[in-house]
Amino acid sequence: MDNVVWLRPPGKPCLVLSDDEWWRGSVVWEEARREDGLWWGTVTYDKNGRTVTEVRSQHDLRAR
Repeated sequence: MDNVVWLRPPGKPCLVLSDDEWWRGSVVWEEARREDGLWWGTVTYDKNGRTVTEVRSQHDLRAR
C-alpha cells in the first residue's frame, strides 16, 4: 500500500478540546499508559482553517 494517499491521518475519530472549544479530529493512541497513569495520543484536527498535530492526554479527548 505504498501508493495510498491519506486524506486524513489514520486514527480513531475524536473531539479535541482546545481553547475551551471542541474540534473534530483523529487520534492515534500510544501503545501503553505513561508513568502518570494517563493514556496519551497524537491528535490531528482542523482549527480555524489550520491543521494542528499535537500530543494530548485522555483528558483533552472525547470519542466521536
